[in-house]
Order: sequence, then C-alpha cells, then structure tokens
Amino acid sequence: MDRVKRLFGAHPVLAGLGVLVVVTAGVGALVWNSVFGLESSVVYFGVPDAPTLSAGTDETLYRIDASQSKVTYRVEEKLAGASHTATGTTQGIAGDIALNTANPADSRVGDIVVNVQQLTSDQRLRDERLRHDFLESNDYQTATFSPRRLAGMPMQLEAGTEVSFELSGDLTVKETTKPVTLAATGRLTDDDELHVDATSTVSLAEFGVGPINLVGLATAGDEAELIFELVAVNADDFTDSTRVAAAGVDAPEATGDGPSFAKEVQPILESSCASCHQAGEAGAPFWELERASDATRVADGLALATKSGYMPPFLATDRGVALDHDPRLSDDEIATIGEWAAAGAQLDVPKDSRIDSTGDPLATIDADITLTADAPYQGSTKLTNDYRCLLMDPDVTEPSVVTGYEFVPDQTEFVHHALVYRLRADQREKVDEADADDPGTGYGCFGGIAPDEVVPSPTGDSGTTELITAWAPGQGATSYPEGSGLRMEPGEFFVVQVHYHYVHAAPPDRSELRLEFGDGAAGDYDNVRATTYLAPAEIPCRVEEDGPLCDRRAAMVDLNDRFGSSGPTIANSLNYLCGTTPELLANVDEDGKSFSSCDHYAAGTGEVVAIFGHMHELGETFTMTLNPDTADEQVLLDIDRWDFNWQLSYEPEAQVMVYPGDIIRVECSWDRDLINPASPNRWVSWAEGTEDEMCYSTLTTREGAEVEVPEVDPADASAGLIEPGTQGRDAPDPEGG
Repeated sequence: MDRVKRLFGAHPVLAGLGVLVVVTAGVGALVWNSVFGLESSVVYFGVPDAPTLSAGTDETLYRIDASQSKVTYRVEEKLAGASHTATGTTQGIAGDIALNTANPADSRVGDIVVNVQQLTSDQRLRDERLRHDFLESNDYQTATFSPRRLAGMPMQLEAGTEVSFELSGDLTVKETTKPVTLAATGRLTDDDELHVDATSTVSLAEFGVGPINLVGLATAGDEAELIFELVAVNADDFTDSTRVAAAGVDAPEATGDGPSFAKEVQPILESSCASCHQAGEAGAPFWELERASDATRVADGLALATKSGYMPPFLATDRGVALDHDPRLSDDEIATIGEWAAAGAQLDVPKDSRIDSTGDPLATIDADITLTADAPYQGSTKLTNDYRCLLMDPDVTEPSVVTGYEFVPDQTEFVHHALVYRLRADQREKVDEADADDPGTGYGCFGGIAPDEVVPSPTGDSGTTELITAWAPGQGATSYPEGSGLRMEPGEFFVVQVHYHYVHAAPPDRSELRLEFGDGAAGDYDNVRATTYLAPAEIPCRVEEDGPLCDRRAAMVDLNDRFGSSGPTIANSLNYLCGTTPELLANVDEDGKSFSSCDHYAAGTGEVVAIFGHMHELGETFTMTLNPDTADEQVLLDIDRWDFNWQLSYEPEAQVMVYPGDIIRVECSWDRDLINPASPNRWVSWAEGTEDEMCYSTLTTREGAEVEVPEVDPADASAGLIEPGTQGRDAPDPEGG
C-alpha cells in the first residue's frame, strides 16, 4: 500500500494534446484549432507548375485553364451553435490531359497540382488558421492528385456529348498520400474546350485531420466533399497570361452606419483583448493585436468568437465561487463588435494606430533569473511521447523565497506539458548520475514507482520529490499573493519534466523556467504548497464498438507496452484508492459520455491561492468541490466545456479556507465522440499519452498563522484519499441497484 501511495508523489501528469495534425489540402481543415490566427501566411494567389504531357499518336493535348477552373471543399460544420456547410475554393490549378480521340479509354490525365495556400472561404480567420497551422502552406504550398486509372470511358467521344467515367489515383498533401476515386463527367465543346466536373468524398480522419471539435465553438463532420470543376483548352491555344487567380474573399461592404471603432470598439479591445494578444503574451501565438488593422483583418472572426463565448477564454461557470480576472464581455460589448464587423469593420483611426492594453493584465513577474538546461534537448520522431527530465539549478546559497515563476516553452508545437519538481541538495548526486548515464541533455523519466526501474522518478527515489507546479497550454506567469512564496533552502534545485509529443518533426528545444525572488528573509513569507487530487479515468467502448482493445485487460497490456509497468499500475491503483472498480465506472451512456469522481481528505491546508484542473482531448466537464453534500459546500471550480488549449489556473476573488479534515471532491466527464475515428476502438484509461485520459487537479494553498497544518509524511500526503469505498459520487450498484 505504501508503494502505491508513493506513486502519486512522483507521478508525471499533464500529458499534452499532441501535435495539431496537418490538414489535407483538397480535404481542407474547415475549422481552426483556436479561434485566432497568426500573422497571415504570405499567400501566393497564382497558378502552380505541373508536369507536362506530350501528345502521342491520336492524342490531343489539353491544358487546364486556371482562370476558368476551381477546386472546392465542402464539410458540414456547426459553428457557434449554427449548422451550415463550410466551403473553401482555390483557382490555383495546373495539369495536362492527353485526350485520345480514336480510343477515349486510352486517354491520359497528368498530375493535377493545386495551390492550397489560396483556399478561401467566407471566414478570413478560418483561412489564415488553415494556411498557417494545418496546411503549413509556406512550406507545402501545393497538393497533388496523381491519376492512375480511367474507367467507364466510351468507345467514341463526340463534341457536345456528356460522358460519365471514374478517375482513380493518389491524393498527396504535405507528406501524406491516400487513394481517392473521383466520379466525373466530361464533355468536349464545339470550341475545342474540355470540361470536366468530378467529385469525391474523403474522410478527414484518414488524412489525420479530424473530425475537428472545438468545444463551445465549432465542430466539423468527418466526411469532406471535394469538387473539381476543370476547364482545359487546347495546348496549341494555351497562353501563360492567366497565372494569377482570385485574391481571396472581399471584406464586408461598408455600410457607413456601424459603431465607431475609436469610441466603441477600440476601448473593448484594449480592456479585454490586448493584455493577452500583444507580443510576448499568452495569446500572441494565436493572434497579435498591435494595430487597428489587426482587428479589421479578422473582424468576422472577432464577432463570431465573442458571440459564441469562446473568447475571451474563461471556461469557469458561475456555479463556482467568484473568481478573479474574469475577462468575459458583456452582452452590449459583444453586440458592438458584431455590429461593427457586419457594417464592414470600418476604421475612423489610421490603420497603424496603436492598440494599448488598459485592462486587468495577466499575471506578470519581474524575473530575477532565467533557468534552462545545459544544452537544448534533441528528441526524435522515433519516440512519439517523450518524457525528459531537465536539471535547472537556481544556485540558492541561503534561505530564499520564490515569489513568482513562469515556464516558457521553446518549441510550443511539441511541448505539451511540464512539471516542475523541487529537490533537496542531498538528491543532487543521484540526478547527476541519471543525467550522465543517459546520452543527450537530461534523462528519460516517464513515471515509474520502483527503485529498480531505469529512472523511476525525477530523482530515482520515488516519494521524495515535491511537485511545485505544472504548466499546460494556456498558462502564463504565476505571481504568488503578497507576503507569500515558495521557500527554498541552500542547495535545493529544480528538475523540470517536459512531455514532448513528436509526429512529423523533432526540433531542438530549450524551454525556460523564469523565477522571481522576494526581498528580505525567507521566514517573513508564508509558504505556498501545491497539492494533487486525482480521480480514475475509465472510458469503455460503446456496445456498437468492437475491437481487441475494447477488452480492458488488453488495454492494460497496451499501456504496459507503451509506458512500462507504471502505466497499468497507475490506472488500477486509482480505482482502488478511490473505492471503485473499472466495471463500476464502465458507465458510457448511449451518447458516448462517461464520468468519474473521487473524494480526498485535504492534504494542503490554508488559504486557497489557485485551482487548476486537467484532462486530455476527450475531456468534457471538470468540477472541484470543497466539503460536498454539506452545509459548508463550496464549488471551487466548475467547467462545463473543457478546452485543452486553455487550461487556466483560477484564483478565488474572496478568501476561501481549507482546514484539516475537509473533503475535496474531483469530478470529470469525457465524450467518446471526440476520439479520432481513425484510431482503433479501445478502452481509454488513465495514462500519459495523448490518446489516453486523466482527471487531474491541484489546489495551491497559502500556509499562514490562521491554520495549524499537521505534520504529514510526504509518502502519504500526495493522494490524501478518503477510505476506499466512500467516493463522493454514487457509483453504479454492482447488484443492479
């Protein structure tokens, strides 16, 4: 039992979302992974080059005329609560067709090359996100359909007569190639033009694209319709004069009666958006708001994101205690932005006018020191989920106190969580040994609970490390309340466990840990403590789903193969410690929803400083409750639409105290509909991988004079669970009650 308890003292958590998979060009990523796009890609609105054919015996060569042709995607999409068909089009198309007039079945179709960078829809924000994040079109500007077989061609072809046929081949986007068959019709006109209309339906999941689901904003179906409308002219008559296609969707027509940007819109942006979306801030990777022109460029997206409540990001509901730093807009502010965008997003200030932050800024620190590993860490795509421990030593020579910190990921696309552990001076030798024994910067440190494993914890001696904080997407700097901080003794240092998720690349990473130290004696500051509270995750296959990994025993073997013995041990131990079983939690309903909960004795006591919850891609809701089902019940945090991109740390507005003997209940729910349909059906349990799940949380408390904190053995404090069999939410009765 002690061994099981020690597991949670050193257990790495917060496995990341995984690299946002690349989009298929003709397929199209029809909604964006986060509502704001980066600076626009440099878009080449032109026609690409394609391999040319030469006419053989009985062949007439036709060349695609981009000025008369287009390729379109269509996907059913639910955006901000409204269902519709998302459509994007490109005219950047090139290719040759060698039509055999004597025997049409022997005709040849060369590679059709499509400029995917200029795919344009009715949402500029969607297009920018598509180009930058999914298509990466500055590097992969084109997609190619390579025909391999013509079927159904007639024996003869007469001008003006429409024929039906199939065209089979391979669609290649970036580095992914899949077979596609187009159902086509074609006709040769009297003025010697070849018209071909072709369609195909493809799975986004097969191309590693979706289905895309942004909880609270947008979802897209898995099936995408591709439509080719091609006009090819006789190569003898073809000129190179139409090398530029349409230059994107026009801005809304200015009506002249919208709200004033300077008087009504700009103040909203400055008070509620600029503090997060200016250079160097948490939201800047998604969209930078520096000038008035930045707002007009994505005005339609601003209107949509604010109307849906997706932005500004604040996922906590009003069911919980009042929380500080709530950036949500009022109904009037949302309406103002929408009316301004609909009226043409007109400016009554110069385009380059500065947008300055006037609102409540995000937490910032004045860092005294920036820590990094000795050298950048170079991972490999051969290890998709890579857990690396990096030594970062602040060189503390006298009692000190950290009053603020910030983890800054370097390779943001590949860094998906970081755990910061504080270690004692007498543990340094073992860390140095682990580092020296493992080639490269740092050392591998996935989970582990036994000393005989290669590296069972960040130090190799489970149960003696102290988790200080965790970083996940959406988090910025943390500044502890005045008069409090993290006390450190001479020689203490940090080991930062970083979870890297590699798919198509593994660039070197040199992430940073920035620290702010307090002035004066460390004893003048109240100490802060982060306590972890967990619940099981058991998400079985639905009745209609089938596959070998739907058997939980097989799923546990799979966890062991992927992560070693700690994988199934963690999943099984959580069930025991929370007084339940996988069978009792096998409660997926017909809608694919599953839930779990666990009650804990409060291990960290004092004033609540921050509340943090974490799940993976299937997460739907999260709740943490203090003293549930009593007259003193307080919901500390309630999230009814989980979003992995915005895992914020929430701070109570008024004082909330946690005392010895209080109960902390953690509840999570998941949705199997969010599983990528290309993945094999399987029982999902608690584990570290992107495809696995968690119900994880921390409560940061300030230990002050008001609360007498009892002495607790570190080996027993990390879980703080109540007696088995007494979990808060009623589990299904095994006898059927």
